[in-house]
Amino acid sequence: MPVWTVQTTNGDDERVEAGLLATEGGALVALSEEGLMVRAWAPGQWRTVRHVGGAGAATSGRVGVLVGSPQN
Repeated sequence: MPVWTVQTTNGDDERVEAGLLATEGGALVALSEEGLMVRAWAPGQWRTVRHVGGAGAATSGRVGVLVGSPQN
């Protein structure tokens, strides 16, 4: 399953294994390959998402794929 890092507004990176990431109303949700939600970040609580690769992939060569804009 693909591995993603989500940078939160405090600068920390959270790692999550998810088949797909999607946004809805400013929120970011991580979905399993079966379509089940495995993790969610509230609007304004995430900044950047990067695809890391498959499970156990090295973090070098990460690619930025999605950027959120914090709401004030």
